[in-house]
Amino acid sequence: MHAIIRNKLLLVTYIMTLLYALHYGIPLYASSSFLHQYFTPKMISLIYAVSALVAIITSVHFTKYLKRYHTYRFTVFLVITQIISTISVAFSDNNFLVAFFFIAHFFLSALIFTVLNVFIENLSPHGETGMVRGLFLTLLNLGIVVSPFIGASIIAREGYAALYVVAGIMLIPFLFFLRKYMNHMEEPTYHNIDLWSAFRDAWKNENLRNALVVVLLLQCFYVIMIIYSPIYVTSIGISLTTYLSAILPLALTPFILMPYELGIIADTKLGEKELMILGLVIMAIATLSIAVIETTNVLVWLAVFLFSRIGAACVETMTFSYYFKKISAKDSSLIVLFSNMSNLATMIVAVIGIAIAPMLVTYSGIMFIIMGVALLLGVLFVIPIQDTK
Repeated sequence: MHAIIRNKLLLVTYIMTLLYALHYGIPLYASSSFLHQYFTPKMISLIYAVSALVAIITSVHFTKYLKRYHTYRFTVFLVITQIISTISVAFSDNNFLVAFFFIAHFFLSALIFTVLNVFIENLSPHGETGMVRGLFLTLLNLGIVVSPFIGASIIAREGYAALYVVAGIMLIPFLFFLRKYMNHMEEPTYHNIDLWSAFRDAWKNENLRNALVVVLLLQCFYVIMIIYSPIYVTSIGISLTTYLSAILPLALTPFILMPYELGIIADTKLGEKELMILGLVIMAIATLSIAVIETTNVLVWLAVFLFSRIGAACVETMTFSYYFKKISAKDSSLIVLFSNMSNLATMIVAVIGIAIAPMLVTYSGIMFIIMGVALLLGVLFVIPIQDTK
């Protein structure tokens, strides 16, 4: 905790991280159900694919705008625009506007998350990267863990659209802390973003390449859980509000309880490799189980989703710690490449969803089988990497 105690800007960034997590998480697991009111499942997959593509394209020019307008001013612009876009999703009165503002909400969220990563990387002492990143993930996930419960309460009282109003409001205190404390933060020396060159550099480095493959698998797992798990559990007879209020908040608790301690272990004892492998195996077993379980017993589903998130917490903390130990704040293209794994994963899952749409109609569990097998194969990419301990 030493780095945090002596660094006020790092503390402020952690507060902003929690606020961002609430903004991001409140509509997260209900978004596919919200969009289902306006669009077919195939069209929903297409909207997610377009959202991810726009996020990737805009991130290419990310540091150019950071350098031109200063990190602080550009972040203020992003946050204000995101508040407007998110609230506009709720008040849009036709399909085109719903899709337009949802896409804007999606890619602006991704850009703000990238800024948070820049803040954290710039403020992290290298020897305490695992600890600092672990607490960052703990707070990020704390917001996401409590968000489904908040979302379920909002849906029960006001309906789906109100989720986006509350999510937008969450960024108002974020904006306050940003303007009060971050306007004099020391600027990193940014380089122009070149994702293709960053990809080539990472591909030539076996450790970075394999770490990014694992990150991509983790993000594909998250996307499938976000888009398809609400649809799947409701298809077998569990209500969305039960899923959001009784299953998810408890199932997501490993993301609060585990990352900080795992980060310390990565810094001082094991390194990242062993826990990365263990996490992938746990995730694979749990994900494959989802495809075959048909009971409506809430405790059974809680156990399965909890097990899957224990594995995901291991993999997430270890990949974050490992990757950012291999780069610095000046490696802006590699930071953006890492952040874009979630967007690439969204595109991959959405394209697969479009391609197998007829199969999803008859057996929606097929996505979990594909994901479970992919996670098992991911172990093969972890075995060759050079551990940090």
